Amino acid sequence: MIAAWMLWSIGAGLLFLVAGLAVERLLDGRRRWVWAAAGVGTVLLPAVRFLGDGGGTEGVAPVGAVVTLEPLAVTVPGDSVLHSLDDVLLMGWVVVSALLVVGALIGAARFAWRRRAWEDGALLGRRVLWTRDSGPAVVGLVTSRIVLPDWVAGAGRARQELILAHEEEHLGAHDVQLRFLAALLLFAFPWNPALWIQYHRLGLAVELDCDRRVMDRWPDRRRLYGDLLLQVGTGGRAIPAMAVAALAERRSLLEQRIRKLFSKAPEVRLAQAAFLMFGAILVVGIAVMVPGIANERGQPVPELDDLPADVIPSDYVDIEPIPEASAVVTEPFFVEPLEELVQELDSEKLPPPPEKVETDLSAAPAWTHVDVYPFLKNRAEVERALESEYPPLLRDAGIGGTVKVWFFINEAGELVKTQVHTSSGHQALDDAAMRVARVYEFSPATNEGEAVPVWVALDVTFKSR
Repeated sequence: MIAAWMLWSIGAGLLFLVAGLAVERLLDGRRRWVWAAAGVGTVLLPAVRFLGDGGGTEGVAPVGAVVTLEPLAVTVPGDSVLHSLDDVLLMGWVVVSALLVVGALIGAARFAWRRRAWEDGALLGRRVLWTRDSGPAVVGLVTSRIVLPDWVAGAGRARQELILAHEEEHLGAHDVQLRFLAALLLFAFPWNPALWIQYHRLGLAVELDCDRRVMDRWPDRRRLYGDLLLQVGTGGRAIPAMAVAALAERRSLLEQRIRKLFSKAPEVRLAQAAFLMFGAILVVGIAVMVPGIANERGQPVPELDDLPADVIPSDYVDIEPIPEASAVVTEPFFVEPLEELVQELDSEKLPPPPEKVETDLSAAPAWTHVDVYPFLKNRAEVERALESEYPPLLRDAGIGGTVKVWFFINEAGELVKTQVHTSSGHQALDDAAMRVARVYEFSPATNEGEAVPVWVALDVTFKSR
């Protein structure tokens, strides 16, 4: 369901946000790539999850089920209002994305209109575009140009060199294109607040990285550069476009940039390493547990307190869902399951009974020569027994499981004995499976046309609906 998937996506985005805050301290000077990677991960990981669930169709649980999305536990009870919000959320998603696209197109139109009044020129041998009050900035997605306001012409050579150095750093780092791609992620997933925070952090990281490289080139002009940031940040007009990287885009970033510019406090490497490890564990833990990457077959059924999603192991084939039922019975009486059963019995190396020696086959599971295995005669009755014997506490919690049961069937096809072969991990489910097993009725097995006693191992599977 879309609502649960959105909640899971927001949780994953917040984990990437935490990881980004930890890692950027270690990559001072390359912060922009931390937040670019966080944005891509926030979008890519939920997309992989969505596609891994078959486009959201196979993973949709019927009403009454409990939906759990790993590795972030987003549990949605069957009676939750989230089950009815899918259409509303999809419509809202489309509307908000469309509004953002329309806003971007309006900004592009305004940019094109104002671009007509800009004049080609040069500053210190560098080609620029002169405006009345816009900039300093770098604009243009395909061909980026430096845009400078008229006051820069009289700002003095030292200030001009700093301004040009900053904008040239933007050009060399392709910050315009990076900001544009990050904005596209927002347009695609505007409902994820983690993406908006990451976009804000990316804008700050882009400017901090440029500030650092400019100061590496002009280390003796730190105070002049700080004064220039104040001058640019408190005046001028923003350029309405997505493909823009400016010297001082937002006043809200000025204080952080100036603090960083004049900060002389040493970084604590041990704390940074701890933050990095914490973020890496979070991100790697998510990636490893994404369905389709981690192998979930053969996993034991979790404890009741974990409240997991309902999962039926697929190690045994021929599972047919029962409409409007809260349990599933396995139908293993075909050629392929029987061959697997024989192989399994062979693998357990159960010795055949000695020839011409009377033995009590019912004492313990043993291998028997058969041509025709028993088949189930009262499937409908077994289904009703599964329905009535399913422990209510586990059913309400959405917990299911499979119990593999040994059945001993005599020459007349009568069920003589049952015992647990493989536990489900829940004693309540094991006990319920044994009660259901007593309801089974079989036809006799035959070997060379003669009825013979036989042990068979069948799955009794409980699944919440």
